[in-house]
Amino acid sequence: MSSIQLEDFFRFYKGLPHQQAAVRQLQEAMPATLLKPDAAWAETYRAAGKQPEPAPRTNPLSVHYYSQRDSATQHALRMCFSSSCAMLLETMKPGTLNGPNGDDAYLGRVLRHGDTVDAGAQIKTLATYGVQAAFTQKANFDTVKKQIDKGIPVPLGFLHKGPVNRPIGGGHYLCAIGYDDTSLVVHDPFGECDLVSGTYVNNWGARLRYSYKNFGPRWMVEGPGTGWAIIASL
Repeated sequence: MSSIQLEDFFRFYKGLPHQQAAVRQLQEAMPATLLKPDAAWAETYRAAGKQPEPAPRTNPLSVHYYSQRDSATQHALRMCFSSSCAMLLETMKPGTLNGPNGDDAYLGRVLRHGDTVDAGAQIKTLATYGVQAAFTQKANFDTVKKQIDKGIPVPLGFLHKGPVNRPIGGGHYLCAIGYDDTSLVVHDPFGECDLVSGTYVNNWGARLRYSYKNFGPRWMVEGPGTGWAIIASL
């Protein structure tokens, strides 16, 4: 015969007369040490009311922006993937990376596992910080929106060169931090891209709006549901 689980009883407690009578019987049968105000179980129970309230989620999310251009390393021009994943990490584990060049510290750990452009190295590095993530080549805009709704930014890889109808290049990463009816809100670590022409128009890429119309062909190059993304889990 299995023992009684008190959680199963108190989950349905509504203060009904027979329930109150049962609680009194239980109290009378309990040792005096368990009824002291500072009993360990009572302290644990009261601790629930002392937990900080989770910060309300916003759209766009509050995500620290890292520019790859100010890197003190020799990898500045090719560390977009690391800078984007550093933004993800700092959002999920605030205070992990210090200062405006926290992405340099993150890059240093990436290089222990492989190259900055290697998705496998990024996944392994995030895991060392306690962030579980996976690389997918089957993402779409709904994938990104669901992550944002969970409070998780999304590093995305896209082709940033050439005209929008014929994008080319080795690829570039940014971090999606929000969305609206027409656009993704992104932190682009290299600056602001003119998505139509495939050229960068300035060096500052925080909280940009990249339209679905023009970002989609550069991100889902092989058709709907073929976007490259890093999907982290809480």
